[in-house]
Amino acid sequence: MSVSSWSETGLTDEARRFDPRRDGFGFRNPAGAGAPGSGLRRYLNEFVYGSGLCFGMTALALEVYQQGRHPGARLSTRPLEPALLDTVREYHARQFGVRAVFVTVWSWLRAFGGPGCVPARLRLPDCSDDPHILCFGPRPNRRALHCFLNAHAVAPYRLERAAGLCRVYVYDPNYPRDPGRYVLFRENGMEFRYGGFCSRNGWGIVLVPLSAVSGRRSSRSARPPARVASA
Repeated sequence: MSVSSWSETGLTDEARRFDPRRDGFGFRNPAGAGAPGSGLRRYLNEFVYGSGLCFGMTALALEVYQQGRHPGARLSTRPLEPALLDTVREYHARQFGVRAVFVTVWSWLRAFGGPGCVPARLRLPDCSDDPHILCFGPRPNRRALHCFLNAHAVAPYRLERAAGLCRVYVYDPNYPRDPGRYVLFRENGMEFRYGGFCSRNGWGIVLVPLSAVSGRRSSRSARPPARVASA
């Protein structure tokens, strides 16, 4: 299944606001959905895909949204069919590409995995043509290996502020069609909590631009309104 073959839907500006109930997948992150293989390939597939496809689902959902395309139907209505699963696996594996690894490591080194005022740096899908994928991962501490092996990716799409606090709402592939999930930041973004992912427990955050895995260059400008077109 090719992303470039999906046709635009001509949605209005109001409808174009990212909504995980519509723009995320309707099925839960399929842990253990590794690609087939044997011998060394089997072990590599288990490492890449064995714990789930959260990065691939997040990246593909953002890519489809940015391009204004839906694969025959909104993502939320698509069943977990083989062709779609292959596309998700492809996007998931792209995080190990040279460009993605370079961008991720560079982003990590800026704050050694610390939150680093994430809300101030965050690019959202309705505000930029190169939105961020938000990844929970390791910081240099005794829990670094645990955090690395249990890393998780979500798609941030809305930001709300209050006195000393900031909520970043996310599409989480582990919780399909749930618009109420958010990462809570406090103290100018230097601390965060999202379920079991918490800066006080040694977790860090890395922001990965979509362009690092989509293969396209971006000007980071505001995204123009969707137009009706066919593939």
